[in-house]
Amino acid sequence: MRADVLERHKQEWEELAKVDPLWAILTSADRRGGRWELAEFFDTGEAEISEVLKAADDLGEPVRRERALDFGCGVGRLSRPLAERFRECVGLDISEGMVKLARELNEDRPNCRFVVNAAPDLGLLESESFDFVYSSLVLQHMPSVEMVEAYVGEFLRILRPGGLAVFQALSHIPLALRLQPRRRVYAFLRSLGLSEQLLMMKMKLTPARGLAVPESEMRAIIERHGGIVELAETYGERAALEHVSSVRYFARST
Repeated sequence: MRADVLERHKQEWEELAKVDPLWAILTSADRRGGRWELAEFFDTGEAEISEVLKAADDLGEPVRRERALDFGCGVGRLSRPLAERFRECVGLDISEGMVKLARELNEDRPNCRFVVNAAPDLGLLESESFDFVYSSLVLQHMPSVEMVEAYVGEFLRILRPGGLAVFQALSHIPLALRLQPRRRVYAFLRSLGLSEQLLMMKMKLTPARGLAVPESEMRAIIERHGGIVELAETYGERAALEHVSSVRYFARST
């Protein structure tokens, strides 16, 4: 991963965190412009983790509930409910702005720790050190499939025996969305000096990219890194309505 690509990716998320962090994480059209109520926003995380861990329980994993990782934690929407179910939750995010806000909003969760990770890997985490790894609405914004593969490989590396990694990724994006016109216009106008506030709030543009990895390719990635797919399920009704396919993978190390 070229350093300039990673730095640009980080800058995009710093701008999103500065202007409208909750909407950047959950992009409901009627919540743009700071219209997410914090309690409602966090409730969506509780519902999601409850659903995911029920499915995980049906698989009999993770065997232990000691340490959980929330990859791409944003402001801690998913870290909070994970902290209620695991002894410790570590939230990682590329954006310093997101991590700063996560720490402020989750002071009541002493077993939550939030860390900035702007590296193309998880080298700051030891191998076989987590029982559960979770990532939602994150891999779909990566700059490349190669970067997605690198992180998926890291998810499997840091799993303890009996652990489980659950992560969501887009598997198909229609051509019109793959062209990402709003993102391209945003980048051009930012290069001319227009503010991120104007571009996001007034012009409804966004710096966030969209990336799809076909399910067959994701399964191959998991297998290349010594993993096994226990379950793959469709994720997100809204994505389906937009003709975008999204899959949530439940995987473990062999």
